[in-house]
Amino acid sequence: MAEHAKVVSGSQIDPGTGVFQQEVTQIARYITIADSGFTIPDAANPQSDRHIQGINAPGATSGSSSVLLFRTMCFGKPTFSVRLNSDFTLQLTPSTPGPHAWHEVVSSPKQTGNELTFAVSGQGQITFSDIVILYTSSQVTVKVPPVLEQ
Repeated sequence: MAEHAKVVSGSQIDPGTGVFQQEVTQIARYITIADSGFTIPDAANPQSDRHIQGINAPGATSGSSSVLLFRTMCFGKPTFSVRLNSDFTLQLTPSTPGPHAWHEVVSSPKQTGNELTFAVSGQGQITFSDIVILYTSSQVTVKVPPVLEQ
């Protein structure tokens, strides 16, 4: 009995190796979490952490790495940690007060329902701003509801 394989669009057999290959769409996307900043702790919110929930990453591909970027303005000698979902991401004590820019390779976000947690301990406070996640997506387009104007 002869076996037949259907080659789908974007698939091919490498002529040099004879190995079947399939092209998969992968594009870079970003999510802007917070442009303006928030301070931990502050007088209005004395808690030591901030949970940002409901972050969606359309088409996020599991198993790929992402990049978390953010800025800090440190006052005193605080230590901070950042967590994406249940994965420990990083814990740092800035060596000097003032502004810092950070980037960290992290695990890929889920397509829906992500949570980013910033926590501060020690003496002082930190303002976090310009928070962005770069990730790999398998979706070329993202569906959005139509805007109807009258």
